[in-house]
Amino acid sequence: MNRAAQVLAAVVLMATAVGTVFVLRATGMQWALAQNASQALVHTVAGVALIRSREGSRIGLVLLSMGTAVGVQVLLWGYAVNHWPGWEAAEWVTGWIWAFFFVPFFTVLPALFPDGRPATPRWWPVVWAGVVATMLVAVFGTPDVVALFLVVVALLSLASLVVRWVRSGPVARRQIMFLLYAAGYVLLVEAAVDLLPHHALQAAFLLIPIAPTIAIALAVLRYRLYGIDLVIRRTFVYLAVTGLAFSGYLAAVAAFGTVLSQAVSPQVALVAAAAVAALIESGRRVFQHRMSGILYGYRDRPLDALAELRRQLAEAATVGEIARRSAPLVAAALRSPGVTVELLTDGVPEEVARSGEPGPDPISVPLVAQSERLGALMVAPRAGREPYDEKDLRLISELSHHIAAALAAARLSAELDRVRERAIHSTAEERRRLRQDLHDGLGPLLSGAGLGLDGIRRGLETGSREESDLQIISDQVRLAAREVRRIIDAMQPGPVADLGLVQAVREHVRRCTALDVGCTLTVSGVVEPPPAVAEAAYLVVLEAVTNALRHAGARTCAVSLRQAGGSLTVEIRDDGRGIGAGYVAGVGISSMRGRVASIGGRFAITADRGTTVTAVFPLESQ
Repeated sequence: MNRAAQVLAAVVLMATAVGTVFVLRATGMQWALAQNASQALVHTVAGVALIRSREGSRIGLVLLSMGTAVGVQVLLWGYAVNHWPGWEAAEWVTGWIWAFFFVPFFTVLPALFPDGRPATPRWWPVVWAGVVATMLVAVFGTPDVVALFLVVVALLSLASLVVRWVRSGPVARRQIMFLLYAAGYVLLVEAAVDLLPHHALQAAFLLIPIAPTIAIALAVLRYRLYGIDLVIRRTFVYLAVTGLAFSGYLAAVAAFGTVLSQAVSPQVALVAAAAVAALIESGRRVFQHRMSGILYGYRDRPLDALAELRRQLAEAATVGEIARRSAPLVAAALRSPGVTVELLTDGVPEEVARSGEPGPDPISVPLVAQSERLGALMVAPRAGREPYDEKDLRLISELSHHIAAALAAARLSAELDRVRERAIHSTAEERRRLRQDLHDGLGPLLSGAGLGLDGIRRGLETGSREESDLQIISDQVRLAAREVRRIIDAMQPGPVADLGLVQAVREHVRRCTALDVGCTLTVSGVVEPPPAVAEAAYLVVLEAVTNALRHAGARTCAVSLRQAGGSLTVEIRDDGRGIGAGYVAGVGISSMRGRVASIGGRFAITADRGTTVTAVFPLESQ
């Protein structure tokens, strides 16, 4: 395809040159010839250059087709103005072929820029609408209906460019900035139509189709140009201030002239210029501030950056979540192409969050809290932009301090949770061991001692002092045995200790079924969990099933135990009345939530055609 494009480009350029010579021979030099010939040259050369690039091949095809149309028009124009045989047909073609290089420029190109595809597949109809608009203008000209359709398609194409800006990354946004650069020039020329002399205005019009074409080519092929964003920013500020000056000057002149009911005199113009000059500096500051925000983020608004960081971290509870929320915020605040958060694990840095691509030679900012280094914030330099200045570095430092404080608090909270969970698990395990020792050791010993005393007592004379003393001792031993049994039963739910979690829940479900309630149990991959988890899971099942039967009036209740991914999920679903919106948690729900949270689990209760209670317990490594 590259070879064919080069051949076509050569033919177009030759046709343009020949047509230019023909027009010069017949009419001499004129601005329309210069404008059309320059368009043919720029469109064709840019199209061939882009076709050779993988990133811009589709844009290149569009530009080459536009350049071909302009070249054909110049050639036929030169033929027609010389009134050679068949010149009427050539003149007829020049009357409509202009649509093929004018209309796509405002409809098709913005929708496909910069990678040759719409912003999303849903925008393809806009591209095809641009093609239809081109055909309609070529066939019917620009009556009101066609002109309205053309304006609508052009606006939709511009809207797709805005959507692409919002959805794109930093590279695509830099590409789009080239086109906005050219658009700023077009707007400036249109604003100065009545202010420029004829030849200066024609020269400005000459560059209107050329500037966007060059911008498109540079954006696709050289989007990494050094310092381009700085040039764009300063140029846009200059254009905006100039436009403000022109607009304010004309408005002030018109206002003074209307009030005084006289023609605009030099004195009025002087007063208007003074009034406008008073507004220029404030306008410059506003535009400078806006452009600085677009290109450099929160450099001039550090308090806004800190407020946004506080808002982002308000609901972040874990170290990982804080890091994941901080990285994109820092990248956006500094307009950095990439930010990485590294945390120290046993003295070794480990990446925990990333936004974008940090690239080579990032700035490393230590994350320090209470004189302890937690890690580092790696901020990539701005590619092709001004280096980070003193304001940027202060902003990075402030952000890193607040991020480090949040990370330290989250880490301390996580450590406290782990200590609490370990204490609960250790306590449960010790209670299980102690219960087993009492059940299998001390309990049988006391029962055996009581039986032995009874045997001795029966061998003595009834009513004797010895027999009475042994009776007292035997009763005390039996009392001690009952007390041991009471302690054993109070240490852990008996069914869990005796049967295990799954069988204990199954027995409870069976008892509920005897109450004429459709209660079922589903078990998936469940093994015996640690004692603390088994106890909490069993009590959650008991409380949730009791609530479903006693308070919700449920006719069916489904209990599910699932173990997967290092966690045990307990779910109780019923078809009762539900808890209702804005419910107030009672003792039962609060007890379930507290038991689950105490060992690092997650608890949720929802109502949808009944009530669903879900508890997820982390399992200790076996």
